[in-house]
Amino acid sequence: MLVAAAIGAACAIRDPRLSGASLPCNASAQCESDSVCFLGECRGSSSQLSLVQAEVRAPADQQLGVLQKSGIDLRNSALVDFQLQPLLSASGTVQQAVDGQPGATAPVPDAGVVLTDSAPGIADRAASVVAQTDAAGAFSLSFAPSTWNVLVVPPAPSPPIRPQSPSPLAPVLAIVLPAPSQLAQVRGAVTVSTPLAGARVAAVDASGQPLSVAAISDAGGAFNLQLPPGPPPYYLHIGPDPQATASDPAVPAFPLQGPFSDTAPSIGDLGALPDPATLTGMVVDVRQHPVAGARVLALSVDTTAWTISRQTVTDASGFFSLTLRAGQYAVEAAPDVDPTLPGVSAEIAVTLPAAPLTIVCPDKSQGTGAVTRPDGLPVGAGYQIAAMRLPDRVVAGRLAHATATDASGAFTIVGDAGRYRVEVVPPAAVGLPRKIVSVELSGGGVPTQLPALQLSAALTVVGTVSRTGSQVPVAGATVDFFALDSSGSRSVLIGSGLTNASGQYRAVLPDVPAPAN
Repeated sequence: MLVAAAIGAACAIRDPRLSGASLPCNASAQCESDSVCFLGECRGSSSQLSLVQAEVRAPADQQLGVLQKSGIDLRNSALVDFQLQPLLSASGTVQQAVDGQPGATAPVPDAGVVLTDSAPGIADRAASVVAQTDAAGAFSLSFAPSTWNVLVVPPAPSPPIRPQSPSPLAPVLAIVLPAPSQLAQVRGAVTVSTPLAGARVAAVDASGQPLSVAAISDAGGAFNLQLPPGPPPYYLHIGPDPQATASDPAVPAFPLQGPFSDTAPSIGDLGALPDPATLTGMVVDVRQHPVAGARVLALSVDTTAWTISRQTVTDASGFFSLTLRAGQYAVEAAPDVDPTLPGVSAEIAVTLPAAPLTIVCPDKSQGTGAVTRPDGLPVGAGYQIAAMRLPDRVVAGRLAHATATDASGAFTIVGDAGRYRVEVVPPAAVGLPRKIVSVELSGGGVPTQLPALQLSAALTVVGTVSRTGSQVPVAGATVDFFALDSSGSRSVLIGSGLTNASGQYRAVLPDVPAPAN
């Protein structure tokens, strides 16, 4: 009778993912076949969450490298251990060959030496390490064991140089830049039926990495760039000068020109540009009060190969002026994100030249919602809410003001009308996972009732962080888990843990197939 009762009790809580509790244990043999024993509890593998990525960082004073790991399959096990390797060190000098003096070099002060991980575990989180040379051209670096690309950025106008980097990186790097006479002097001119002055011209490689310092075309459209010897195959990026003022004639951003392989690129005529045209107007709220300090953005939408994008800020009277070129534009006004200020205006279609424009910014929109537990019951207070408005055609992403949940799990978002990415971050002590959803905040002055945000079932991932080749625990290390979003190219944080004095961590993740969407 006692044995039967014990077996029945065990079966009643056989699957800890269903019961919400973990079975006590002293060894993995006491757990189900898909579970392991960790810290006295059986830890089951995921039911829906599969591949994730992880990044582990030790406190800076421990001199351990950052570890990135991809392809972690939580369907096999929710026990994931990590080992951190000691930082490596390299020192060296950056010298430049001296013209007319074979074998002679001179130090290059104030040069940047940049290491970039060529094979990061998380593609969009590639690590980089930067050092600056001193007056003697000397530098030193500390970096994690990996395969690193080396980039040297000397003071302008010398081009960036990518010296051949040994793998693994040598502890002493003696980098010698080519003499000034060895650099390729690339000369050309930008024409749009007539010479185009004030254009920013820069050389890039096939992957978009810079090969030169940018130059500004002169009154005759001419430019001069210094490239590494050869030069290597390159493209020309031609666009507006970021330092140009709103009163300058607008220079479009053109498609990449090239590839080129000589020092006299034949760019050709980029086509006639429309005449300069000025867009002026006022930005007001729905009560016709002027809105000071609002950004006014204009984006050309003509069916051309080039684009013009410019912005300015309204003065104290709400007035603005933008020098563009004749054509069709999408225009928006964006006051500050402060919830007491008006929201982003609707997109306005404008054909220049045009009469002065009045842009009306509506009141900020408000949305109310509630967060519930996986069992559907309301959560308590203190769940943090972060809301980011997704970019539209003209305005980049903007944060909204969001309150934490109250005792009934309710929260409020105040922001611009539009589509939002909302993230719910539970208090660490409750053992529930983050939630990421998309919601729509409508305008028109009518509060939006947002759908209930139900948290997903939790998957507790556990493990130990130690030093490579030893059982020495790493205390205070941060273990971040990421999943890819629907594009498959952007990693999104889905849960974190912090190691204790024994190097053990606990991270709560959402047990769903696509937690980052």
